[in-house]
Amino acid sequence: MRLCCCIIALLLMACARGKSTGPMVFDDGAVPVVSVEDPPPDTTDLRAVRWHLLFAIESHSLGHTQQAQESLDAAIGILADLDEHDALTDTTQAMRLGLEIEQAYLSLLPHLEHLPPDSHLPLLLEGLSKEKIETLPADAEPLVLIHRLGRRCDMPIDANDRVVASLHFFQTRGRKTFAIWLQRAGRYRTLITDILQREGMPSDLFYLAVIESGLNPRAYSRSRAVGLWQFMAHTGRMMGLKRTHWIDERRDPLKATEAAIRYLRELKAEFGDWRLALAAYNAGPGRVRRTIARSGTNDYWQLDLPRETKNYVPLFMAAAVIAKDPQLFGFKPQAEEPPFAYEAVELPKDWQYVDLKSAAQLLGIERQVLHDLNPELRQDITPPGSRPPYVLRVPPGKGQILLNQYASLPVSPGVAVHQYQVQRGDTISGIAQTFGVSTRVIAAANSLRNPNFIRPRQILYIPISAAPRAKQGRASKSGEMYTVQSGDTLWELARRFAVSVADLQAWNGLETARIKPGQELVMRPQPSAREVPKGGEMYTVQSGDTLWELARRFAVSVADLQAWNGLETARIKPGQQLTVTNEQTQMYTVVSGDTLHSIARKFGLAPSAIALQNNIGLSETLLAGTTLQIPR
Repeated sequence: MRLCCCIIALLLMACARGKSTGPMVFDDGAVPVVSVEDPPPDTTDLRAVRWHLLFAIESHSLGHTQQAQESLDAAIGILADLDEHDALTDTTQAMRLGLEIEQAYLSLLPHLEHLPPDSHLPLLLEGLSKEKIETLPADAEPLVLIHRLGRRCDMPIDANDRVVASLHFFQTRGRKTFAIWLQRAGRYRTLITDILQREGMPSDLFYLAVIESGLNPRAYSRSRAVGLWQFMAHTGRMMGLKRTHWIDERRDPLKATEAAIRYLRELKAEFGDWRLALAAYNAGPGRVRRTIARSGTNDYWQLDLPRETKNYVPLFMAAAVIAKDPQLFGFKPQAEEPPFAYEAVELPKDWQYVDLKSAAQLLGIERQVLHDLNPELRQDITPPGSRPPYVLRVPPGKGQILLNQYASLPVSPGVAVHQYQVQRGDTISGIAQTFGVSTRVIAAANSLRNPNFIRPRQILYIPISAAPRAKQGRASKSGEMYTVQSGDTLWELARRFAVSVADLQAWNGLETARIKPGQELVMRPQPSAREVPKGGEMYTVQSGDTLWELARRFAVSVADLQAWNGLETARIKPGQQLTVTNEQTQMYTVVSGDTLHSIARKFGLAPSAIALQNNIGLSETLLAGTTLQIPR
């Protein structure tokens, strides 16, 4: 119990300060911080990352090297997942934790007989630095092998002692890692080499992606480089790769490969030598330029570059050489992963987004299959309202099934995405009710692992339907009708059909907001039946006004304005008198200092009632002069 309290206190202190305690290294004489018997916390945030880091330190102090390694791998995995879903609340703290994990891993390195199968690049380069560099005679067998196999490469391969050391590293401590690479190569080799050949680039640049990421599109480094080609955020932007709440194109194997080719072509054009271009890819072109200027030579092997970059190019050369004949270097034949095969489906324009869970169920596949084919997606839905329409990858032969089956789901066009900042006391169900959507939609749009766990100041992205699918409603003498589906709520339908809850209750004689599947509802009355609301307030049309603008300003629908004023079209003219509210509401003009809560107190209403009436969020910033509809 004492040890458990100790770790909880340490976690709370670290989170409260938001500061790192500095690089952590293993010390065999360190006082235990957390018992290895204690389970990890039931969270997947920065607290869990620090817990695994401390657990690794304690595990090593007790001689449990493998357990320490597994805990560090878990910490890296959580960091990568947090970055993918934009859930990091403190990016500075995350980067510091990443550095501490890497320092801890490097301290553990001397105690590892083999590197982990999915080692990240800094660990490999540091492991390589432990290799002994021996001066070999020109006819030594390793040099002869490099000469012979190098002729089969379309990148320069140098037969020297540092490349030999890299070969030896992959045959010993890095054997498990390279075996995993050989297995994964089947998934991405054709995809990448086809693009390289199409662009007139050397095919063996494929092995640059191999050593950068181990061909893992979700690979993540402590410097927050991601994807097959390990692009940093600023370099990715420079090469045209987008990163939003919805996508991170650095993780997309096609887009990232095309961007990497553009970048490598620029580096080769600048430095004129592939060795220097690769060094610049690793260390940055600025550092290579300065080193060349300081050294007075452009011979890569003579430059005083950082140790990591010195090991980077020979590591690449060794990987290319071994891949030409793995069995010659002691690697047993093994089945490769199947190629990255897919069918591209351009989503119809009226599909504002696709829920991956629903799509996977319709296609009879696991949701993870869609995530694996579309690794750029950071959430469980495609980007809402994407223009041009989003192109989703599905397994071969499943494209037409998706187009035929998904159209039957109740997904509305006219979606807008609202950014909502969680307030103290909010619940996911309350927010969903306010915006007229299901909790599932909010969870999918934000990849919430636990929809019941949200925190104040957290930003949630909420897709809001503004209008129904044409086939969901139908015209009748009573107006446009809708048959209630399982899971529908009156709030959701009001939002979807761009009307108020009060209108739906009035049009359908509902005393409460309860509805049930199969129930027929009037969603919009016939405009021809003029309904001028008693006690409604009037507005004089000004020059430049449009009916759509007035509908937004007074928080009513265009259909309501047309019905109340007997308008057959949306045309209005200056000086025209329009009824803009009904007897169930009154207008209020926001003044400086007003908040939704203060206005609600003035009228003796719940803030949610005003929010629902005006289609706004509970934390919406109200601008002075804005007109709100207040329920009477």
